[in-house]
Amino acid sequence: MPGAPPEIRRVSGWNGRRVFVDVPFRIHGGDPGWVPPLRISVHDRLSPRHPATAHQETALWVAYRYGRPVGRIAACIDSLFNQRQGESWAWVGFYDTFDDPEVAAALFDKACAWAAERGAETCVGPANFTTNDELGLLVEGFDDLPALLTLQNPRYYEELWTANGWEPAMDLWGWRFVRGQVGLSERQRRALERIRARAEVRIRSLHMDSFDADVGQFFDVYNAAWQDNWGFAPMPEAEIRHLAKQLKQIIRPEWAFGVETLSGHAIGVCLALPDMNLPMQRLRSGRIFPDGWYRLMRARGRVTRARVWALGIRPGHQHLALGPILYGEIVARLQADPYIQTAEASWTLASNHRINDQIEAMGATRSKVWRLYQRPARLVGASARPVPGS
Repeated sequence: MPGAPPEIRRVSGWNGRRVFVDVPFRIHGGDPGWVPPLRISVHDRLSPRHPATAHQETALWVAYRYGRPVGRIAACIDSLFNQRQGESWAWVGFYDTFDDPEVAAALFDKACAWAAERGAETCVGPANFTTNDELGLLVEGFDDLPALLTLQNPRYYEELWTANGWEPAMDLWGWRFVRGQVGLSERQRRALERIRARAEVRIRSLHMDSFDADVGQFFDVYNAAWQDNWGFAPMPEAEIRHLAKQLKQIIRPEWAFGVETLSGHAIGVCLALPDMNLPMQRLRSGRIFPDGWYRLMRARGRVTRARVWALGIRPGHQHLALGPILYGEIVARLQADPYIQTAEASWTLASNHRINDQIEAMGATRSKVWRLYQRPARLVGASARPVPGS
């Protein structure tokens, strides 16, 4: 949409957030392959009452031409992450535009300038807002429907990012499991049984009647398992409880389990979720009222795809080869559901060779690549482009 220079307006208040949430529906609503997000979930993440606001400062902007919204972007400085990682990062995400280089440049400059004013040295994105949220620019795997809680974008986004000083920082991989093509050979199965016996561990599923206690234990292992990984953002208990409350609506207890010692100490966890994106694709408005919620909940027991969303092993136990045990167990449990035909394990760090090799050895194929980019917050030349608006 070339023409008048874009005007970038800072978003404030519920009304401003409502316009911000609506922008991708304006841009992508005509694409039948686009899966609309649930508006209520996006509003929740952007709400000043979200528990992450205790350690995150955020800002939102919408781009306008001729008074009409044509793009959006957000920035976040997470003090807990920066302190934990010894970094000075700002996360940039919630990015959506038409294929308009001028709008893209103006939005990137606005977000990075805001970050620089607050002392950030590096901007990283796209992320909505950290590695605990949806993140990454899809650069491979456009032909496959996006899985639950993963980002999707048109192909032209990559050029808009790289043309504005963004350079690759880390790739995230998605892995595809297909019924009948993955699993353990008899030799692998016997080997895992020997490993399990030698390690003196057992598998325990989530109990819904002790949901809160099990969730706390699950994320305690998860936080410990990921603490040394690139981009790890600690998740405090308040955020864990908030997320668990949302996921409880769709969690299947048999798909949420842990590896524990014989004394009951949890040392590994795995969680798969029914991929609700297929029914959500038909919910074009992104609204759950008046009947959207009923339609989604009615469909959750008949979904044909799952997403392996989280897997982690507590430090000090990673030498026990528990990764293959967890993946072998989740594949067996998913195959026990006659509806499930495929599953996506996402995401893994491209640099995590151990886990990637284990997944590939089970017959999974790499199906998607999301890329995270970085750019200096004070990019030379960026300030030379005037950006109208506040």
